[in-house]
Amino acid sequence: MKITIADLLEPLARAGEVVVFTGAGLSADSGIPTFRDGSTGLWANIDPEEVASIEGFENNPDKVWAWHESMRSLFAEVQPNTGHEGIAALEALLPNARVTVITQNIDGLHQAAGSTRVLEIHGSVLRIRCHRHCGFVEHWLAGHAAPRRCPSCGAPARPDVVWFGEALDQDVFSLAAQATLDADVFFTVGTSAIVQPAASLAMAAKEYGALLIEVNPYETPFSVHADYAVRSGASEFFPALWKDLSKIVGEPGGQNASKRVD
Repeated sequence: MKITIADLLEPLARAGEVVVFTGAGLSADSGIPTFRDGSTGLWANIDPEEVASIEGFENNPDKVWAWHESMRSLFAEVQPNTGHEGIAALEALLPNARVTVITQNIDGLHQAAGSTRVLEIHGSVLRIRCHRHCGFVEHWLAGHAAPRRCPSCGAPARPDVVWFGEALDQDVFSLAAQATLDADVFFTVGTSAIVQPAASLAMAAKEYGALLIEVNPYETPFSVHADYAVRSGASEFFPALWKDLSKIVGEPGGQNASKRVD
């Protein structure tokens, strides 16, 4: 269905829970290649099983660390784009709604843009943790070598990301699932939302009555399930949404900021 931003303003102004589910397409405008985009993708000339699996880590930890360190260096050089910033701005524009970001991305750009409730279901390359789950987790500072051993128990340390063949962190996914079930408006942004178990969130939101909005410049297999499919990149869509939504609920911090459509 072809829509305009104006069609989304009243549902957003009424919402008590807004969920934004994001994938690699969102960060592409910041200069981060997606994992599967031909010769420029992060998997280009790389066997994922060698650098992003438990077996690869146990067979050749140096290779796994080198690949993650290259990603960490790349992410340190980029900034959030206007899509990230527009998503973060929803928190100020919708003061009576809880805005939850559920992301498949591991780059930390949502937090850098100012989003305060971010559920990283695939983890973050900006953190390291104990391979034995003893509880040790530490932020990986740019320019600093990551410890290869857990300082708490001596087990191998590893990037805090979900590798192929691993289950998602159940605590994080449970929070994501609850936000999904509570959602009044659910965006999918820069993702086809067909990879499980992440894809189950968008469909669950629809089944529980959320307005389901896809923001993607390309049609995806998920498009037929969306209530509205917006053929736009996030960097164009969310700043435009912010501009129009501010006319309804007031500028962030202004005297009309808490006025909502009844």
